[in-house]
Amino acid sequence: MKGVAILTEARSGSEWLGSLANSTGTLGHSAEWLDTDTLGRKPKSFDELLSAVIHRGGTANGRFAVKLFPRHLHWSQAKYGADFLAECVRRHDMGLVLLERRDRLRQAISYCRAKTSGRWRSTMDGADLVPQYDFAGICQAYFLIEQSYAFWEAYLRLADLPYDHFFYEDLLDDPHPYVASVARQLSVEMPSCELETNLRLQRDSRTEEWAERFQSDARSGDLLAHLPKKVAPRNISNLARFLLKKQMRVGQA
Repeated sequence: MKGVAILTEARSGSEWLGSLANSTGTLGHSAEWLDTDTLGRKPKSFDELLSAVIHRGGTANGRFAVKLFPRHLHWSQAKYGADFLAECVRRHDMGLVLLERRDRLRQAISYCRAKTSGRWRSTMDGADLVPQYDFAGICQAYFLIEQSYAFWEAYLRLADLPYDHFFYEDLLDDPHPYVASVARQLSVEMPSCELETNLRLQRDSRTEEWAERFQSDARSGDLLAHLPKKVAPRNISNLARFLLKKQMRVGQA
């Protein structure tokens, strides 16, 4: 069984790029399958989880795809005592794609807005919910996004795994290199069909207003003063809790 794992973090353009690859019908079906709500079930064992991910992320030609954030590996380890990615690599012929976004500030703003409105994709309801500027929230998202990318780079280096590396900004005008990478790693001929998606760019004038306001606030010299009085320790546990949209623990690190 051949598979591909897209290693990234929220608001990196992975939903858009994944939808383009998914539209071919031959490159697996990438999604956050390690979120049980997305998977549609709560597996009782790791083997059941892996089978379900392959089934939900598979296409008829025997290929599968899965999108992974660091919190997914932490969850798998805590729930089943197994590193999901390491087991995939051990059991199957896996390709890996590391997807980053250079503009961490606008990624953090996007995360903060989506978390407040609940509108994680342009196709979701929530257009009437107008999130308010949140300096502390953007700061927390920024620091944790940086930690997440650092996690992937350290993980891949320590595991000595080969991977293709892309930046979202480089693919905006032409996403074909990303799709071609997925096709090559799955040993599938690059589809000749037109890549399709029903998603649209969510960045707008409010994003730029928030970015300008944030940069002004950050230059004021009171960066830490704008954070919550009790700053949650930036550890792996709180990284997972933050990205799961749970309250972070502010006790001993």
